[in-house]
Amino acid sequence: MKKLPVVAMTMGDPSGVGPEVCLKAVQSPRVRKACLPLIVGDLKVLRHHARKMRLPGRLVPVSPDELDDLAGKSAGATAVLDLANVAARDRVFGRIRASLGRAAAGYIEEAVRQIQEGRAAGMATGPIHKEALQAGGYPFPGHTEMLAHILGRARPVMMLAHGKIRIVHISTHCSLREALRLVKRRRIVHAGRLLAEILEALDGRPPRIAVAGLNPHAGENGLFGSEEVCEIAPAVEDLRREGIAAFGPEAPDTVFAKLRGGQFDGVVAMYHDQGHIAGKMMAFRFGGKGGGNVRGVNVTLGLPIIRTSVEHGTGFDIAGRGMADASSMVDAVVFAARMARRRMNGVMK
Repeated sequence: MKKLPVVAMTMGDPSGVGPEVCLKAVQSPRVRKACLPLIVGDLKVLRHHARKMRLPGRLVPVSPDELDDLAGKSAGATAVLDLANVAARDRVFGRIRASLGRAAAGYIEEAVRQIQEGRAAGMATGPIHKEALQAGGYPFPGHTEMLAHILGRARPVMMLAHGKIRIVHISTHCSLREALRLVKRRRIVHAGRLLAEILEALDGRPPRIAVAGLNPHAGENGLFGSEEVCEIAPAVEDLRREGIAAFGPEAPDTVFAKLRGGQFDGVVAMYHDQGHIAGKMMAFRFGGKGGGNVRGVNVTLGLPIIRTSVEHGTGFDIAGRGMADASSMVDAVVFAARMARRRMNGVMK
């Protein structure tokens, strides 16, 4: 029988939908088939959420020393690595609190520790609230930057993935003004290189990647800005010299339609919303009363560990109401398990 990888699921902000989507995701046959899921969080908070929303399943605490036999310890139940770091007064829904930001950061740090010690193969992170995180003493704009700091990596790259929609970004959590300043040749080459590497590992063949332009119509040869001529086109040539099938600068208003149509295997976007708006338009479905079907995965490339994440936020407006859709967490866990198997088989670095 093939050994399944352990995927650590961080609970996210205890006041948001993170605990709910974790509890729902571990019940998914897709998750159970792909890995041994482990929730890293607060057991009492998870039980509070489960009771409030009448979620099925039995929760069992496990210690780090028991993770080597997680299948035996958690048979028929959901394993929880309990940090017990949320006070009773903080078991609330939809509140921004420094104490909860610190708690959420603790789950991230613990999951990284278990991966570094070889007890888990990767992590899938629940949503954190950036204001709570910073109020709690962690001066990071998001998971990506926090993990880069913990692991000593200067330039991680964010990839959105939903089926064959794979988009990386050369900048993430910064102002649009700052993002424009970061459109630099070396950053584009770095992101394109990481995208080509992960796509070849996942698809088993060299990918075709598109590099989006920044300006309308990809600048029209310098008529609408100089970035395409001075930074983006030279980066595309650099990638080609490395043997990567890179194309561009592609017009931003059509490149994602070409991606969806199969002309490309992935896209390098020039800033956060250029890639996120396109990716989420193709992966999210919202109804008129809130909630909806939220699919897709956030993958951090350029780290020495496997990290995926949900593609949504803390959902404070629906927390505690049982409305949160766990599809993105299921996708994130399954994607992390897939990457772990590739790494175990020597297909991926």
